[in-house]
Amino acid sequence: MSTKDEFLAKMKTQLDSWQAEASELEAKASEAVDDLKPEIEEQIANLKAKFAEGEVKFNELTDATEEAWEDLKVDAEVTYNKLIGEFQEDVKEAVSSAQGIFAKIKSLFS
Repeated sequence: MSTKDEFLAKMKTQLDSWQAEASELEAKASEAVDDLKPEIEEQIANLKAKFAEGEVKFNELTDATEEAWEDLKVDAEVTYNKLIGEFQEDVKEAVSSAQGIFAKIKSLFS
């Protein structure tokens, strides 16, 4: 990222995307069978924690002066990329678990 505004715009877009994904997972959790809800709720909690961590960093960067931004830039990019990687891993795990959950539900009716 070359400028603070460009970086913040990219980070905001990613945070909004994560919020939408977490909301979608919450909607699916509300429809889940009772014995599967704890597993889904744990995944939602993990996703929300990542979102909150990203949001805190976003707010720190938003408040940073242009001079401070130059000092924070490298750390911000490393943190941002780390959060993206962790969030993507959590989403993959959630999808995999959801597929396992749906297999369990299907087996109940087979």
